[in-house]
Amino acid sequence: MKNSDQTSDTRPRRRRIPFLLRATFAGLAIALTSLWALTVSYDISREELIGFLIGSVLLLLGVLISAALLVTGIKLLGFLFSRIKRPTGDSEPD
Repeated sequence: MKNSDQTSDTRPRRRRIPFLLRATFAGLAIALTSLWALTVSYDISREELIGFLIGSVLLLLGVLISAALLVTGIKLLGFLFSRIKRPTGDSEPD
């Protein structure tokens, strides 16, 4: 049996930063280190690197916007299709 002294947790709290935030920081650190290594090894100028980064960001934004528009269009078509298929009540003439 455990007494009250054994049930208290005296270990230091390891995860003060949430897991997803730590993973994001680690990914950014790896990406920046990789870009630095590429620029050093291939003698890439700052202008070319900035152009590459801007192009990559614009490509990602285009993909995100296209995906959002596609999902919105599919949802809208589903909504309209369900409105058309729904019975409108008694439409028979008396």
